[in-house]
Amino acid sequence: MTQRDLSRWERLLMRRPALALPVLQRVVDLGGEDPPVQALLGLFFVLERCGRGPELQAALEAALASALDRAQHRADASAREEASELSEALGRLHYQRGDYLQACNAWSQTLELTQDDTRWACLARIGLAHLCFAVGDWARGGRVLDQAERHYPGLVGDAYLRAKIGLNRAVASRATVGPEAAVPLLDQAQRAARQVGHRDYEAETCWHRARGARDSGDPTQALSLARSALRQARRCDYRWLQAQCLLLLSELQDEEALAHAQEALALGEGLQSRAVQAAAHARLSQLMADRGALGPSWHHQQQRQRLEAVLGQSALPARLEQLARFDQQPAAGGPADLAQAAWEATALSEALSALAQSGATAATLRRELGALAASAAQLARRLSPP
Repeated sequence: MTQRDLSRWERLLMRRPALALPVLQRVVDLGGEDPPVQALLGLFFVLERCGRGPELQAALEAALASALDRAQHRADASAREEASELSEALGRLHYQRGDYLQACNAWSQTLELTQDDTRWACLARIGLAHLCFAVGDWARGGRVLDQAERHYPGLVGDAYLRAKIGLNRAVASRATVGPEAAVPLLDQAQRAARQVGHRDYEAETCWHRARGARDSGDPTQALSLARSALRQARRCDYRWLQAQCLLLLSELQDEEALAHAQEALALGEGLQSRAVQAAAHARLSQLMADRGALGPSWHHQQQRQRLEAVLGQSALPARLEQLARFDQQPAAGGPADLAQAAWEATALSEALSALAQSGATAATLRRELGALAASAAQLARRLSPP
């Protein structure tokens, strides 16, 4: 397939995944034990959104082993790139399941196989930022996202990755600065998601807004946004997000709290997601305790602790520390760096405009302007001659 063909397929995968699914399934099935790698990756992209990614684990691992063999013994450069793409996809599969150390190993393998400026390297760094956030290392996660943006020259024209990075920036800002700081980042992510036609990320921005409204003390707005996010997630069959919305609704709706938490647990089990299951068990434990059902509450608490023990693998922080070798900043002033700087400057301008129209309090404006000033100063330092 030409690059133009691949771009057309990607647009179809984003906008009409249900239409692409049977075509990709047929191509993969016809390939037998050696299906076309791009078709296999496309099929995984569709299936992982509806919780069926594990169905392809064996096929992805076999394709990765084949690509690595060709790259090593035949000096096949294209096979090396295929291996990097496959390893990145397996990293996502491991992460969604909660096998964080395996995810870390897969994404680090991607960075070892491909050049810093490829899309797969950018995706792998975004994944590693996820892992940093999962262990509470927000500063390192932010630096890894900086590297993902800085190294990838195609980011300006890649709305999908801009949306993905924007969502991660919003998560970090909400956790470290506050819910108001996440709003302009969510606006940017939503615009990028709409541009590429990725309804999953549009729905996810709505869920993040709902969490921000909850944290800001506006439960009515939070409830409305959470319901909207759940409707959107169900329309596009984004099951991980469905579970997250249900857990949020279980906090905001007393009368349906138990049913929402139970449905979230069932979705987590179907997804094989330890993180979702642990969160659902924690919520069910609290709800049962509130109802005086101490036996069921204890059971759910034990299940939560068992799952979190697996998620909190002690080797992960040390493994992330080893990946610092990939964070080599290029000299400022190159075309890729200037293109990224232009995008960052536009984002800062949009954030300032949104802040001016937000009607926020003086204290909030001071805090937000301080954060934007820090971002602008960082951009200026990177573009300054040595």
